[in-house]
Amino acid sequence: MRQQGVSACARRMVQWFCLGLCLLMGAVAGAAPQTITATGTYIMGENDSPKIAKEAARQEALRIATERAGVYVESYSKTQNMELTEDEVRTISGTVLKVTQETATPQLDGTVWRYSVTLTAEIDTDNLDLKAMLARKDEIEKLQKERDALKKQNEELLEKYQKAEGQDKTSIGTQLDSQYTLGQIFDQCVTFIQRGEHKAAVRELSQVISDKNVTDSPLAYAYYLRGRAYYELRSDTPALEDFAAAQETPHDNSIYPIWRSHYYRGLIYYDQQRWQQSYDELKLAWDASDKTDDEMWQALQRADAKAHPRKSRDSSGGVDWGHILGEIIEGTIRGSSHHYVHEAGHQPPPPVHERMHH
Repeated sequence: MRQQGVSACARRMVQWFCLGLCLLMGAVAGAAPQTITATGTYIMGENDSPKIAKEAARQEALRIATERAGVYVESYSKTQNMELTEDEVRTISGTVLKVTQETATPQLDGTVWRYSVTLTAEIDTDNLDLKAMLARKDEIEKLQKERDALKKQNEELLEKYQKAEGQDKTSIGTQLDSQYTLGQIFDQCVTFIQRGEHKAAVRELSQVISDKNVTDSPLAYAYYLRGRAYYELRSDTPALEDFAAAQETPHDNSIYPIWRSHYYRGLIYYDQQRWQQSYDELKLAWDASDKTDDEMWQALQRADAKAHPRKSRDSSGGVDWGHILGEIIEGTIRGSSHHYVHEAGHQPPPPVHERMHH
């Protein structure tokens, strides 16, 4: 038995080595899109919903596919003389992975039903611009955090569903079913925005918004995401309208981060030199956040300095350091868009917000 275990381990190592070698050779040769196949399985319990079982299996298959895509992304990055961190590999893998086909199969194994979902996906290196993606790293990672948070909530809800019984199971199942149905669409639209396919995101989200069955938090989130897409397209008017609609729609921030609409409204108002409105929106976003986003904090400080210059002067002995720092930062951006301002004894501030375009 010990020899069989060693042989199985050796086979897996050889398989991964061959996969990595093939991917590296394909990247060097500029080969056709790399195809990845992954299967996820969910073992159904008594009274489990087939729809929930199918989606749970799909999520597992997607996780496996993303991990395998990471091998390819990392290999490809080395051919471009780039070193990516583990988090960068995972984020980029989830962004560029495109599902082209999926099949779902229920199977009775003795007295237990298993639901299996097999996904076929691909990565196209011809359209994989790692340098451009890393230039948009901060924005892509923000979106990835939103994707991860929503997936984590679904996983926690699935655990509660598996343990629940009777009426509780039915209630949780209804909520989970709804989140899975719209979650798949939202996840795809977030991926569109990460990839810079903003018009595709607008089209998909417009269909969700026009669906009369979508209400409350999911509808608010659809408005928010469409506003994000419009924001990246520099369509400020529809972006502001969607962010306002997101806030006006009844919602719960514990599931969807609708509060982020305040952040992007604040950035738009700052670009429009509407300083007080910018400060008010950014302050609402900061108060609703977990207060760990350095970029959001810096944006709030810049808006505060612009909206309340007298306060800045009074609090610093007559010298408006907030205004001076803001001017230095703005001048630095105009001269060289990605340089930091260094001050003795202080850490350099995080990158100033800048809309990224392809």
